[in-house]
Amino acid sequence: MATKCRIFGLVVGVIVALVGVLCGFFIFPKVVSNSVAESVKLYDGSDAYRRWEELPIPMKFKVYFFNVTNPDKIQLGHKPVVQEVGPFVYDQYRYKYNISRNTSSNELTYYQNQVLKFNSEDSHPLKETDFVTVANLPLMATINSAMKLKFKIKIINKTMDQLFDKPQDLFLRTTVRDFLFDGIPIRCQERRNQDLIQACDSIDYTSKKTPFIKLQPDNGFKFSLLSHKNNADDGQYTVKNGEDDVQLLGEIKSWKNSSTLIDVWSNETCNQIYGTDSTIFPPHVTESSKLSTFQSDICRSVDLTYQEKTTYRKVDGLRFITDENMLTASRNYSKNACYCLKKTLGITYEDGCLFDGALELQGCLHAPVVMTFPHFYLAADEYKKSVDGLQPVPLLHRTFVDLEPNTGVVLRGSKRAQFNIFYRSVEGIKLTENLTDSLMPVVWFDEGAELNDEMLEILDLSLFSPMRMLDNIVWSLIGLGAVFAVVSLMSCMFR
Repeated sequence: MATKCRIFGLVVGVIVALVGVLCGFFIFPKVVSNSVAESVKLYDGSDAYRRWEELPIPMKFKVYFFNVTNPDKIQLGHKPVVQEVGPFVYDQYRYKYNISRNTSSNELTYYQNQVLKFNSEDSHPLKETDFVTVANLPLMATINSAMKLKFKIKIINKTMDQLFDKPQDLFLRTTVRDFLFDGIPIRCQERRNQDLIQACDSIDYTSKKTPFIKLQPDNGFKFSLLSHKNNADDGQYTVKNGEDDVQLLGEIKSWKNSSTLIDVWSNETCNQIYGTDSTIFPPHVTESSKLSTFQSDICRSVDLTYQEKTTYRKVDGLRFITDENMLTASRNYSKNACYCLKKTLGITYEDGCLFDGALELQGCLHAPVVMTFPHFYLAADEYKKSVDGLQPVPLLHRTFVDLEPNTGVVLRGSKRAQFNIFYRSVEGIKLTENLTDSLMPVVWFDEGAELNDEMLEILDLSLFSPMRMLDNIVWSLIGLGAVFAVVSLMSCMFR
């Protein structure tokens, strides 16, 4: 009888241990996976939906200016020298409105408003009233837009003094606030002759396309870099809510009522809209996951690739960065051929395409803006050598996102981009006659967020605490079963 009891104890111990192993490696992971999948879907009234509808914490929108330190010498043909000034930090609040649900396709359609508020504490000692010397974007954009039509160049040359307040060079001495939001005047109030009428009509036409120039009540115009992003939306979105397939959570299906971009890039491949808005990702992220985001600021989708494991406030994450070929020149990476528009005149290959590390945004912003990574990170030497004062640092100037792999929650991330404009001599424009060709940096942006203590606590309560509890149960079962088995086995051996 005693032997049977010991054998029974041995069997029970093995069974309990096997149950623990079975639960730990098969049942509980499946339970957790299903639970996580349900918790992140965008159901009406769910916690995930409320966080998606209005970001619970403001994002940080940081602006860095490239202050030009030798404007007089540049006018004489010297290489530009710039000095970074920043960050000017803004709290960015986002909330979605006019939300409608399509139950048959499991999609949500909405607009998203964003508001930028200057954060004086995070910006200290810098202020919005600080003066900077930067590229005269409205003047250079006007000149560049007229380059291909000689009669327009003559008109711009004749009207420049009135339109741009008698410029002595190609630079602005302006406050940060005016350049970003309040605006730089373009004086079209008095159109006294045919040249002024034609010049202002051309600016009026441009203002209907570009977000940077706005018609004023007095019939003049103002140029500002970010006013179109403040207390405004960037168009209607339709996204998947994850109900039918959680791996499609947040996937953008259309923007501005279209599933593709209209006449931005040169073919359908580059005009495809795919990816999330970078604030939401599907769960169950692995090192081999293929992630993408759609960036309306530059009118293109961006692929992300895994870089490394990381830790944020004791939470393990996976870091993804922009694909290394995102801005590779088309002759070095054929898939980027459709991003070559040949519309932006400057330092280019013979065929008009830009060198590595640059993207022309004429088709997107209807302005001769060239996007690079900050400080010309990953850009060709042709651009780096055209300006002094830049110091690219991968850790500071690369776009990245750290994701909690179980939920896909963004632990922290930064989207970084730099706006530039080509400076070159233009026949017929006296102010440009001595310029040496350069890609002039203007500003760079760092749009990012980090989970705060409150959000980390929510993540801990909803995911990590239950996982720890299940983990404890598993090891308790395995341990208890092992004790039963060992005790029974020893009893049989030494009875």
